[in-house]
Amino acid sequence: MKVLGSFLFILVFTTFSFGQYDIQGKIKGLSKSEVYLAHYFGYNQQVIKDTVVANEDGEFRFKGTDQLPKGLYLISFLNSKFIDLVVEEPNFSFSLDTTNILQSISFQNSPENSAFYAFQKRMNDLYTAINQPNIASARKQSLIAEVQQFQKQWKSSNSRLFVSKLIESSFDPEIPVYSGSLKNKADTTKMQLFQYHYYKKHYFDGMDLADERMVRTPFLQRKLERFFKDLVVQESDSIAREADILLAKAKDTEVRRYIIYKIASTYENNPILGTDGAFVHIAEKYYIGEPALWDTSTVRRMKERIAIIKPLLLGKQFPAMYLTDVNAKEIKVGELPFKYTVVFIYDPDCSHCKQETPKLVALQEYFKSKNVGVLAACIGRDMGAWKKFLTEFKLSSWVNGIDIHMNPQSNKEEYYTDFRNRFDVYSTPMVYVLDAQKKIVGKRIPVENLKDFIQYLETRRK
Repeated sequence: MKVLGSFLFILVFTTFSFGQYDIQGKIKGLSKSEVYLAHYFGYNQQVIKDTVVANEDGEFRFKGTDQLPKGLYLISFLNSKFIDLVVEEPNFSFSLDTTNILQSISFQNSPENSAFYAFQKRMNDLYTAINQPNIASARKQSLIAEVQQFQKQWKSSNSRLFVSKLIESSFDPEIPVYSGSLKNKADTTKMQLFQYHYYKKHYFDGMDLADERMVRTPFLQRKLERFFKDLVVQESDSIAREADILLAKAKDTEVRRYIIYKIASTYENNPILGTDGAFVHIAEKYYIGEPALWDTSTVRRMKERIAIIKPLLLGKQFPAMYLTDVNAKEIKVGELPFKYTVVFIYDPDCSHCKQETPKLVALQEYFKSKNVGVLAACIGRDMGAWKKFLTEFKLSSWVNGIDIHMNPQSNKEEYYTDFRNRFDVYSTPMVYVLDAQKKIVGKRIPVENLKDFIQYLETRRK
């Protein structure tokens, strides 16, 4: 694959912070080893805020005058071991034994973490009991009821703490009992639809979208990804509609920016066909439409990105591509006589293109039976390399073009097509599929999936 560059925008998040911090720890089993303090930024990224070396007794101290943003942190030690802790109070201490972290950990001057680990310890004990082999059914049901009672009591007792929000945000919504009849298959379908719609509508109920600290936890990212992957139809209008509903609830600036960023980055180059329309919607409404949320360079880059992607959405007329054939004759894409046109944009020097080209050639007989033509557009501007490629892969049955045009007055080569910005070619090969009117009906289709995709188009049009 030849990579030509990709769009990248950088977010700068402000933080809900306090001044000095002083966190002291003692870890039994640790000696003269590095210890890291980092906060979560989603579940798969941590931002290191401080690093120290523990003494021979496992004692260490994170101390600083810089602002430390509030949220859920982790302390990492001994390579693979770590603990989660809430940084809400700027000054506290803790101790633990590496042989049994959960049972040994204790905190001083930190109601947040004391409550956090009391919850974890009790839940661990209850679930250990529930999962005992050969447990009696009545005992198991009793323990499950105890879990529910404990969670309810714990949330009530700790409702003013941030850790209560953390625990609540990790839970799924409870679906009420269906009140309709269940006499036949149609009734069952109604019940399932009721459960789905209720679950979807209330999915974010436990997540406080007005609290910027939720950005520095794993839970907001997990909920966003699961919601848009499993509960939203992967079609641009549906994605855009659900994004609008969610963002109407997200009033905090940092939470709002994070949600916008995550949805936009998910659908900018999503492998699911056609979902880039959701990216355009998000970019226009929440980047261009809310410039105060972003720095000027981010807004500018978004405008540039929209200018590239929007003309290439499904259903759009394929933009003009200025090519000449091996006889230096202009190729008019709009006049190609095919029911479907596969536009194969490649570079003769691209190793991945050389791997994919024979796969496309192998579809020649099938394409012929369906009136599918291949327009192979070379982005290189070396006439010799281009013709060598055509000969090597025996591409005479294709419509082959290159962006080299001879100026009759100066007798010099001229180039008219900006493949990167006009056709979003940031890697090669790039594939578009056009209908008879040369409107885009598919893009970035892997070559090995083209036959199935043409069959899908044929079935859809019957």
